[in-house]
Amino acid sequence: MQALADVTLTNDQRLLIDALVPRLCEELRAQSVWLYGSRARAEPPSPDSDVDLLVIAPGERWDNLLRADKLLYEIAEETGADPVPFSIQVWDRAWLNRRREVRSFFIQEVDRDKIVLAGEP
Repeated sequence: MQALADVTLTNDQRLLIDALVPRLCEELRAQSVWLYGSRARAEPPSPDSDVDLLVIAPGERWDNLLRADKLLYEIAEETGADPVPFSIQVWDRAWLNRRREVRSFFIQEVDRDKIVLAGEP
């Protein structure tokens, strides 16, 4: 499994992630936060590559998405990092379990490539 040190992130993106993950865990009670996608696979980023984060947290999905997005922009302002390349998905554990049960291609790829930033794999 890849380590965060091996992925293709800028220093600003790393600073933003370092500040964002604990806040997601605290404010959303996130059970897991994962980096996935091309950045987790350490592929050279193209100009339109995003930084994909998957957050598993209890509660209402849309409220959690809004809170995660608000945190992203607050921390980006604090750190001076650009929040635009970040794409945050927030789902609950039941959704994840259902997607794994049906062998969702998306979740299979996430599980294969993810880097656990916090919580459970």
